[in-house]
Amino acid sequence: MSTCGILFDFDGTLANTTPLILATFHKTLGHFAPGKTFSDQDIINTFGLPLRQGLAELTGRYQEDAIDEMTEYYRHFNFAWHDRMIRPFPGVKEGLAALSDAHVPMVIVTSKFRQSCLRGLRCLGLEDYIHGIVGCQECTAHKPDPEPMEKGLALLGVPADRCLCVGDSPYDLMSGKQAGCRTVKVNWTSFTPSFFDRFVQPDYTIDTLGDLLPLVNQMKQKR
Repeated sequence: MSTCGILFDFDGTLANTTPLILATFHKTLGHFAPGKTFSDQDIINTFGLPLRQGLAELTGRYQEDAIDEMTEYYRHFNFAWHDRMIRPFPGVKEGLAALSDAHVPMVIVTSKFRQSCLRGLRCLGLEDYIHGIVGCQECTAHKPDPEPMEKGLALLGVPADRCLCVGDSPYDLMSGKQAGCRTVKVNWTSFTPSFFDRFVQPDYTIDTLGDLLPLVNQMKQKR
């Protein structure tokens, strides 16, 4: 078998949504936790977790109705600001194009809704390179649990040992590693090295998405 595949995270990996997410979190936290101070890094450290979990951990409000209210408020502003604040990372489109030209199947595994991810892909002109999306609604467990990446592997139709899991968050790579994938950290992550290293050590670290094709070719040669 020569086919290798890639499981990508979306936010912070393929799309620069960090300013959008930080702005929406600060707006939401300011409304529901007035008087508390949250640094950007406090918020960043929840990136990759489901939104509901991140909001609950930051505010200390774990009741379902409270989380529902915060989540609805967050999504209202995130939706309103999305298209004008989402940005591409340098080299992402070119890297995806090169992988597509090499017939490497690619799936996104994200903690956001599938439709929200698809909207982001379309804003950045990346939708034609992606073969499928696993969103939070498709999973009963979420990153860092392996279930999301296992569902991504099923979509790819590629064994775990033939697949790279690429992300900016330790939770992405923990999910991928537990699913049996080789893991790749992107060097444009917003996480500090000390926080990231507390959770997982990646198999590879890349400076640009163009670095992935040589890794794929290495995997092919090992079989």
